[in-house]
Amino acid sequence: MAGEGSMLHAIITMKNNRRERISKLERLKSTSNHREHFVDHKKASPELLRSIRAKLQEENKKRLKKSIFLTSILMLIICLLLYIVNTNWFSITNSLK
Repeated sequence: MAGEGSMLHAIITMKNNRRERISKLERLKSTSNHREHFVDHKKASPELLRSIRAKLQEENKKRLKKSIFLTSILMLIICLLLYIVNTNWFSITNSLK
């Protein structure tokens, strides 16, 4: 019978819509490594907001440097592997002739 897969998908979708989902803010709070107190941005002083902003910018810079470093190392390894495979491929094909 046609349409059984689509009906099964509709039933599963209805079950998933009924379940209680965690909001993105709660998910973000649960992934935090820090156990610092919560700061209300409306009541925070400008100095505290500046320090939080500087801290976040520093963390983002570190993360960017790390990702650039890892990407460059990965690209270097890929280029070396391609070079080795390419040179060995030509030596193998030349020896077969």
